[in-house]
Amino acid sequence: MPVRELVLLTLSGMLLVLSGWRYRRGQLPQAVVVLMAAALALRLGIAGLNPFLHDWDERFHALVAKNLLTDWTRPVLRATPVLVYDYRHWCCNSLWLHKPPLFLWQIAGSFWLFGVNELALRLPSAVMGALVIWPIYRLGCLVFSPAVGYYAGLLFALAYYPLELTSGWQSVDHADVAFLSYVTGSLWAYYEYRQAAAHPWRWALLTGLLAGAAVLCKWLPGLVVYAAWGVDIIVCTVRRRQGPQYAQLLAAAAVTLAVVLPWQLYIHHRFPLESAFEQEYAARHFGEVLEDKSGPWYFYLTNLWYQYQWMVLLIAGGLGLLFTPAIWQRPLRPLLIAAGAIFGFFSLAATKMVSYTYVVAPILLLLAALAWTEAAQWLKRSSRAWHLSGALLAALVLYLNLRPTSLLKHHTAYTTPALQKDRQRKLQHTAVYRQLDALVPAGYLVLNAPPFEDIEAMFYSQRNVYWERPNEPEYRELRGQGIRVAVLTGPGTAALPAYLQGPEVLVVPVPLD
Repeated sequence: MPVRELVLLTLSGMLLVLSGWRYRRGQLPQAVVVLMAAALALRLGIAGLNPFLHDWDERFHALVAKNLLTDWTRPVLRATPVLVYDYRHWCCNSLWLHKPPLFLWQIAGSFWLFGVNELALRLPSAVMGALVIWPIYRLGCLVFSPAVGYYAGLLFALAYYPLELTSGWQSVDHADVAFLSYVTGSLWAYYEYRQAAAHPWRWALLTGLLAGAAVLCKWLPGLVVYAAWGVDIIVCTVRRRQGPQYAQLLAAAAVTLAVVLPWQLYIHHRFPLESAFEQEYAARHFGEVLEDKSGPWYFYLTNLWYQYQWMVLLIAGGLGLLFTPAIWQRPLRPLLIAAGAIFGFFSLAATKMVSYTYVVAPILLLLAALAWTEAAQWLKRSSRAWHLSGALLAALVLYLNLRPTSLLKHHTAYTTPALQKDRQRKLQHTAVYRQLDALVPAGYLVLNAPPFEDIEAMFYSQRNVYWERPNEPEYRELRGQGIRVAVLTGPGTAALPAYLQGPEVLVVPVPLD
């Protein structure tokens, strides 16, 4: 394990101990701040273990963010297309409107500050994954108790799935981390607004701001806080009669529109063809199976095991506790409406992907934390050795939550032979792409990369790279335009046709297996 990552992971462990000590002394705000620092160190340590780009979808996000440094208003995958492409294929086009831009701007900002590299790519997700612990803690305080809030923050800090999203190993990666953070933030701001004796307008406007940011990460599901707000008004007679609330709701919605609409109007005006297609394509996810991502209506229920594994038992326990008289009196409705809306919407949609519903992970982990705190209280009442039994329970819960063996398998050499072979291949290919500027003179078009690895090659170099090969007429046209061509050759590249073997073609042998 690299020294830097070992130091970060060790620091994370030390900070976790300090946070627990602060919690035991009743210093909860300080304990949560230290917990956030521990979560950041853990995420940075995990993020640095794989010094290469993951296939789906990190490498695409990385290249688009890199190209934003040239023009922050024009997200592109391939900056200089010279071959014909289909603008509808998000994996291989030029202008890239497949996802809203906020999380890409965050990555580009990190590149601007710290350089174009893997750690800078993952830094915004690491920071957001640490910062969101405060809203989780506050939600626990406002709905259940400070202890539940702290335990929920601890569970999220050490949860396996967001660590894999932050590292880029899990598909959709940094988009989902940003989306989860902003949605959680909007729900937290709304809860603070509900209970604010002073300055409710501030919390209402913050709710609108964070909801708008969520939409700018992953479209309309980011508005889920308004579903909770709307049901609150409809169901609760007292709230329905509060006149100022309607003005505050409208003000929050106006802030959300102010955040979201400029980008939508801009791309509709400047990129009408691509913008119209992406809006239509996003809508098709609901009624049509796209990219072979299908599943039964209960897909996201069975998918809970993939995301949480044994933690589903604590989540189920917390769900059961909601129906006890003491807990049912708590202000649960907005959280339950938000979780139900997300699960209901994506369960009805025809296209299903494993991370779509992970945005409600903080809510489910609050339920797990509720069950954990109740179990700890029961042990305290029932066992003379409750300190030991409580510590053993905490160790078991955190181990099952973290799933360290899976992290080792995906991010270190301590893995299966098949994964080790794939990891070595990624390291070897990345080393080649880092040297591409030295291997190929400026001004050359580079052809014959392994499939889709042109994306990585362009991230690590300043060369225009394709894995597709032009046909002979296209090649002659390129030559007629004065474009010089280099081709990569090696065990992992395709055999070259005769027209790409002429003396005018620069052949670059590389160790691509």
